[in-house]
Amino acid sequence: MESIHRHTDVFEKNNLIIPFYSNIHCKSHLLNYSEYSKVIDLNPNSLPGIPLVISGRIYSKNKEAVSNAKIEIWHNTDASAYQNEGNFYFPSQKTLSGFLQTNKNGFYSLKTIRPGVYGYRARHFHYKISAKGHHSLETQIYFKDDPRILIDEIAIVAENCRVIDFKYNHMGYLEGIVDVFLPKT
Repeated sequence: MESIHRHTDVFEKNNLIIPFYSNIHCKSHLLNYSEYSKVIDLNPNSLPGIPLVISGRIYSKNKEAVSNAKIEIWHNTDASAYQNEGNFYFPSQKTLSGFLQTNKNGFYSLKTIRPGVYGYRARHFHYKISAKGHHSLETQIYFKDDPRILIDEIAIVAENCRVIDFKYNHMGYLEGIVDVFLPKT
């Protein structure tokens, strides 16, 4: 397993707060962090779409785990609609949104479907991460193979570390690893 061990400051660009992401490529199987973290299902009603798993770790300086970090995540359906029935903290069963917390080692894992596309926007997930004693971060992550990144005015300025290389695993799920550096306050 190889990763880039560099940290950058939080900065604001296009009205988004952008964190540093470390895209780690490692040999894995479906739910590769399942031994560390409960997998949260953002698609409990099995809305149509390509199944997808995101796993990762929230960490601070010197790769210290950020336990109990709250990760709020939301995205649209395969048909490109945001489901906003209910509200964010008590969403309807259709929403493809919710939140989870990292375990004591800073790990998290979630299952959902690949977001759709709309207009010029590249496929993306919205992330908002907060933890006691750390700066809160709000951003979007993108799919490396999405050609819309080149015409999406928000995605085109995304650092390479926020463009994730999702790969199909042996079960037909797309898998991606999103590790996030969360600076201390």
